[in-house]
Amino acid sequence: MSNTSLLQVRTSAEDKEKASKILESLGTNLSAVVNMMIKQIILTESIPFEVKMNHAAYTKTEAVEEVKATMAMEGMELTEEDLQILYAYKNRETSGDELRKRILGEGR
Repeated sequence: MSNTSLLQVRTSAEDKEKASKILESLGTNLSAVVNMMIKQIILTESIPFEVKMNHAAYTKTEAVEEVKATMAMEGMELTEEDLQILYAYKNRETSGDELRKRILGEGR
């Protein structure tokens, strides 16, 4: 390890201890995981995990009902099948790409 550099990270002692215990049970340690994360950042040129604000403005039902009302205002009533597709999307049972292909009739 002649070509290494020291990286210091500030975190709470409690978080460090909890993470260390978890990683130890997985057969690894904080240093190895930080190095894995750095390699993934380099490989993917991104943060190697999802970073987002998780503020659900609506329940799933409210979100689907809002789409239904918006579509109705535009004169486009949704069928029961349409509503089931929206619920599947909100429940992460299908992806946006899959829905787009289904709606546009691709792959038939």
